[in-house]
Amino acid sequence: MKQLILTVILAFCLIVDIHALPQMSLLSGNRCSSCHVNQQGGGTRNDLGWYTYRDVSALQPAKGIMEDFWGIQDTLREWIGAKSNIGFDMRFQYIRSRNPESEASFFPMQFSVYGHHQFTPWLGIEGAYNAGPIRYKGQQSWSGSVLLQPGIDLPQVRIGMFQPTIGIKNDDHTTLNRQIAADWLTPEILSPYNQMTLIAPHFASPGIELGYEGLHWLSVHAGVFSNAILNQNAVTHDTSGSLAFTSRIMFWPRFFENSLNTYIGASILVNGEMSITQLMFGIGLTDQLSLNMESTLSNISHDRSIEPRNTTFRPSESRTISAELMYQIEPWLLPYFRSEYAELKQDANMQSTVIRQFIIGAQIFVLPNVEFRPEYRMFDTYRPGMIGRWGAQLHLYY
Repeated sequence: MKQLILTVILAFCLIVDIHALPQMSLLSGNRCSSCHVNQQGGGTRNDLGWYTYRDVSALQPAKGIMEDFWGIQDTLREWIGAKSNIGFDMRFQYIRSRNPESEASFFPMQFSVYGHHQFTPWLGIEGAYNAGPIRYKGQQSWSGSVLLQPGIDLPQVRIGMFQPTIGIKNDDHTTLNRQIAADWLTPEILSPYNQMTLIAPHFASPGIELGYEGLHWLSVHAGVFSNAILNQNAVTHDTSGSLAFTSRIMFWPRFFENSLNTYIGASILVNGEMSITQLMFGIGLTDQLSLNMESTLSNISHDRSIEPRNTTFRPSESRTISAELMYQIEPWLLPYFRSEYAELKQDANMQSTVIRQFIIGAQIFVLPNVEFRPEYRMFDTYRPGMIGRWGAQLHLYY
């Protein structure tokens, strides 16, 4: 059984999606939408998001090389026009399984391209496509939506195929907040082992969402979505309903002449008999330190094997909590420590599975548009002892 748990954890480490970093919001005092077209963060970067980190790096290339490099990018942006934005994220992973006999491997994880065009001040479109393989039930290769907003101080209507605004959208899906400590499930349900998520990375669904960010300190979102794709996930429900409902409210107060940045909020997703409730809190000192925490509580009425018709009633409750502390030594060097706790409680026999995860790492912007992220991960399960493994990620972005 321990091998099943470790295999599940490993599978979660094999895919990372690039999204807005909540730590960056706390270090800068900006909301995710300050740097991204999407109000929830992630995907296409706007002009501020593009210029912010374009010349941040540990190694500074020769001035002439940099001028040529940025000249090419500036020319490209001029070519596509002021009303459009394009971008991409590429990530490579170095990892070794906790199996003592396994070998370390280096492989590509993601190649996502983004695009956005603003037809008029009130009408825009955005889309994304990930050329990487589909690893999770409910994961989608593409997303896209139409953005309708009559004025910057008025609500935005988003219609299309996209991920609902819930929780804090993070770039690292190895965090446990959208996962399940799935020890009690059977091998048939766990195979393949990379499907035990509450919501899959790159999840997207047809829907409509209303968002308001007219005040700098407030964000409110509510949406209605088809649950057909959501029901492909490994945990689901058995209901005749066809819709899922979401809402999120976030407060972003700043104090002491904007040197102290905070956020606090809550979100909920209701899909028939299944619900996911998330609480978020963060506090940070501008350009110095950030601490962000997130807790997820979900009730799971059913679980599903890889055979879609094999759905079993198992009323259960999943709880997770994570906290990450990041320190900005230099704009290009940000070490961090993350602690996470996940528990799955099965109501039928009151059994619980607990997984703890500890990560020590650093974000290092080696060159402009190049990030290197070394990590050391420690895992503690119900079995005696802990498991430790080195890993690394290489991120190229534009």
